[in-house]
Parts: sequence; C-alpha cells; structure tokens
Amino acid sequence: MTDGPQRTAKTIRIYEDAYHQARVAAVTSKKSLGQWLEEAISEKLAKEETAGKYGS
Repeated sequence: MTDGPQRTAKTIRIYEDAYHQARVAAVTSKKSLGQWLEEAISEKLAKEETAGKYGS
C-alpha cells in the first residue's frame, strides 16, 4: 500500500508544439513528462494564488 494520493491516468488535448516543448523541458530536467507537468501546474497555481492576494 502507498501513502498519499494515487496517480491516475488522464487524457488531455494539447497542441503538438506545447507538448513537444514540455517534453523537451522534462527530458532536459531529467524528469518524466508527468512529473514535469505536475510541477508546472503547481507552480502556476501558486503564482496565481499569490497574484490574487496582492491584486497583481
């Protein structure tokens, strides 16, 4: 058994160019595409939350 939330497979529609750029960034940072996307989403959410608090 694992601790924490379970990862599940999801299907998304994404432009080929955006997919390619994300894949290159993931490989460059030695991460899976899923790991890289999770981090990117978390960073974006944190940035928008901070911007909302300060009215930016």
